[in-house]
Amino acid sequence: MKSSVMEYGASCVRSLLVLVMLLTAVGCAAPQGGSNTTATEVSMLDDKPVMLKTVPRATYFTGQYDMPVGEIRERTGPLAQKVAVAAVKNAKLDIVGPLTLFLPDWQQATSGDITLEMGYPVSGAGQPLAHYDRQSKGSFQCLTVTRAAGTDNNEAWAELYRIADEQTLSVSGENRTVITRNGSEYQVELQLGVR
Repeated sequence: MKSSVMEYGASCVRSLLVLVMLLTAVGCAAPQGGSNTTATEVSMLDDKPVMLKTVPRATYFTGQYDMPVGEIRERTGPLAQKVAVAAVKNAKLDIVGPLTLFLPDWQQATSGDITLEMGYPVSGAGQPLAHYDRQSKGSFQCLTVTRAAGTDNNEAWAELYRIADEQTLSVSGENRTVITRNGSEYQVELQLGVR
């Protein structure tokens, strides 16, 4: 009996260590693309530069979720952890970049539930997994601004749409939020898709 309790405890410790290592790697993952990303400052938003940039193509491992707009912030952490564990432990993929939320066009009505995809850029052969997709997304041109996590971004999104209009850019209807760690804090990069 004592032996089986110790084995169970050791198994729990191993699982916890794997999870801690995974979360550390996910939180510190460098943005994919690095030197391949081109960016030009086009405006300012709350003393932060607004950049026009092209994000390189990447393969993402994602889950799709329906939720009220007001719950996105509180549900992101638990769902991100679930997607990360599924990618690494179950699908046998390597996470090579930060958490990315694929969002709807905010110019459309957003009352009630919205559908969003949440995932990570990945590499490796991996294996298919029910309820998750692995998809290649082409290069993505966007207006982008980086802000502290936890900030209300409604006005920032509206300002990005205004700046797109000012720059005579048409919006593509595809938006992203990329979440990265900056030291001990998290930050969000709002990306408004443009053409």
